Amino acid sequence: MTFFKKPFIIPIFIPNMGCPHRCVFCDQRSITGHENGRLSRQQVRERISEFLSFKREHRGTVEVAFYGGNFLGLPASYTRSLLDEAQRYVETGRVESIRFSTRPDTVTNDSLKALAPYAVRVVEVGAQSMDDTVLSASRRGHTAEDTAKAVRLLKACGLAAGLQIMPGLPGDTPESILETGRRAAELQPDFVRIYPAVVLKNTVLEKWFHDGRFKPLSLADAVELSRRLYLLFTASGISVIRMGLQATDSLLEPGNIVAGPFHPAFGHLVHSAVFFDKATRELERQMALSRRLAIKVSPRDVSRMKGLRNHNIKQLIERFDLEQLQILPDSTVPENTVKVEPLPG
Repeated sequence: MTFFKKPFIIPIFIPNMGCPHRCVFCDQRSITGHENGRLSRQQVRERISEFLSFKREHRGTVEVAFYGGNFLGLPASYTRSLLDEAQRYVETGRVESIRFSTRPDTVTNDSLKALAPYAVRVVEVGAQSMDDTVLSASRRGHTAEDTAKAVRLLKACGLAAGLQIMPGLPGDTPESILETGRRAAELQPDFVRIYPAVVLKNTVLEKWFHDGRFKPLSLADAVELSRRLYLLFTASGISVIRMGLQATDSLLEPGNIVAGPFHPAFGHLVHSAVFFDKATRELERQMALSRRLAIKVSPRDVSRMKGLRNHNIKQLIERFDLEQLQILPDSTVPENTVKVEPLPG
């Protein structure tokens, strides 16, 4: 299985710029920590130069990434000015490529042709859902077919396509969330981000939440559904490069998160849930082995197997009535794999 390799990202935020709709969940200032506004070319240069000073040799390829807005929905002259600044660093060899996020309905043959002079390699598409009822309730202003068409066009142009999905939007059910996952996987994007919907201050969802019109997913349900989505995507050879909103200083300001399944280590919770299930299946298969056991995992997987505050260890001991359970690093065990053995003595 080939997974999307993470580069060294230089993030440049353009919150809400180019967006023709105000989605019910959206407050880009809280998410990104950046106010709405038009970046100057000088600001773009300063941002790229600042991040290049942080790069170390082992960090690999460098990408300038335009996040937070609807990049292909910006005025064409402004889009070109942003790309021109990033391209300057590509031509000097300090940056390898450019990426951006955009709405699916802005990915067209014409908009992609305009990218030809630039080293754009990756485009992330804000799909959010593959259910038209959910998209309409969220005031997205596009359809699931727009997302499918966008991915097809990107692939036809030789660009890597990423999808962002948002479980738990208005009208979502566990069934519609998993169906979104299945339909997204059929498109074979190069990677996916999973952002369970949270209620942010100053959004339509906040009003609906206080009015009793919207109930967000619980943290436990969001973790479980994200676990199932993660397994669905990875089984299809699709990398899941992030789960849960990044805990920026702005997002964590008191009052910005009103409700919903936010956790600063959400991705870790999901990975730990995946490992709990792996261990459970293996222990059920070897019930008569011993009551004193070791679970061996790759050194990179130890914290995921233990769970947050050793949650998985405690739950497994209780569930299987074990006297002792140790999680041991073993470099011979492949990643994402568990191996159960009796403890010596």
